[in-house]
Amino acid sequence: KIKAGRKVVTNVSIARTSHQKSRASDDFPSAVPLGQSIIDTGGTLGKSIEVTISSNSKEIILTKMTRSNYNRRQSFTSCLLSKSEVSRDCSGVAKKEKLPSIDDKQNHLEVAEYVEDIYEYYWVMEAQYPSISNYMTFQTDITPKMRGILVNWLIEVHLKFELMQETLFLMVALFDRFLSVVPIEKNEMQLVGLTALLLASKYEDFWHPKIKELLSISAGSYTRDQMLAMEKLILKKLMFRLNTPTLYVFMLRFLKASQSDRKMEHLAFYLTELCLTEYEALNYKTSLLCASAIYVARCTLQISPAWSPLLCKHAHYEESELRDCADMILRFHKASGKGSLKVTYDKYMLPDQSCVAQIKTLSRLPQ
Repeated sequence: KIKAGRKVVTNVSIARTSHQKSRASDDFPSAVPLGQSIIDTGGTLGKSIEVTISSNSKEIILTKMTRSNYNRRQSFTSCLLSKSEVSRDCSGVAKKEKLPSIDDKQNHLEVAEYVEDIYEYYWVMEAQYPSISNYMTFQTDITPKMRGILVNWLIEVHLKFELMQETLFLMVALFDRFLSVVPIEKNEMQLVGLTALLLASKYEDFWHPKIKELLSISAGSYTRDQMLAMEKLILKKLMFRLNTPTLYVFMLRFLKASQSDRKMEHLAFYLTELCLTEYEALNYKTSLLCASAIYVARCTLQISPAWSPLLCKHAHYEESELRDCADMILRFHKASGKGSLKVTYDKYMLPDQSCVAQIKTLSRLPQ
C-alpha cells in the first residue's frame, strides 16, 4: 500500500567540496550552498511532503524537493537543436527530396557531416531494442503506480540537482530497461532509481552528485556499499550499454525539423516529460512519442500545418501514424496538474519554461 503523508524530513543537506570549486571556476553556481538544507518549504514548487512505500522490513521515504533559480550552460548535445539555415516556410514543398537541409554546416558543434549517420544509428538501435512495455507482468512486488510515484520524485531530484535535460531522459530509460530484465522488491525501487540517476549524470552531465548526497535524500534507507553494488549490477545487466536512443535525442532532431519558436519547444518537451511517469507510454517507441508530442504541441498552438513535409521526412512518420499515440498524450495533457504527480506540471509553470503548463488543452485533435 502506498501512503502519502505531510511530514517533512529535516537535517538532510548537501555538502559540496571539490565540485563546488570546480563548478565555480567554470561559472557553475552551487546547487545548494554549504550547510543549507535540501528541503525548502517556501520554494516555488509548493509545500514539502514525503511519500512512503511501506514494506515489512523498511520504508522508502521519497522527499519532495524544491528548485532554486539557475541558468545552465548549453551542452554539446543540445547544440544540435540550434537554429539552422533552413527556411521556416517550407510547408509548400511537396517532394521530400527537394526539402531544405535543417543542419547548419557553419556550426561545427552540429557535426553536420556526421549527423545523418548518428541518427541512422539511433533508428537502428531503437529497432533492435526489445519492447519493455509489459515488464510489470513479471515484477511481482512493484506496480505501475509505484513506478509513477518514484519517477515523479526522481524528476524533482533531477531538478534540485540542476542536472542536464538529457540526463533526465537517460535516467528514466536506464531505470525501465533494468526493471525489464531484473525483478526487484519494492524496498529496492528507490535505490535503483537513484543509481540510475547517478549513472545517467556520469554519462551525460558536466558533473554528478556524490553518493553521500544521493543517500542523504533517501533518508538513510541505503548504504554506500548497497549503491555501489547496485551500480555494478545495473551496468552488468545492461551490458554497459548506456548509449540508448532516448526521447531527448529524437526530440532534438524533430524540433529542428519543426522549425518552431521557444514556446513550442517548451510545450513539446512538457508533453514528452508528462509521459515519463506513465507506464502506458512504454507501449510506444521513443521516436513515436517524440513525434506525437510535437504534433500535439503544434495542434495546441494552432500551427499550420500540424505535420509538415519536413517533419515527415526526419521523423519517419506520416500524420496518420501519430493518431493513437497523440490521443494518449492529449489525455495526459488534460490530466496534468490534477493528480498527485505534479512535479512536471509545476516545473513548466515557471517563466523560464514559458509557463506552457498554463496553456489551455485541446478538447480533441483535429480530424
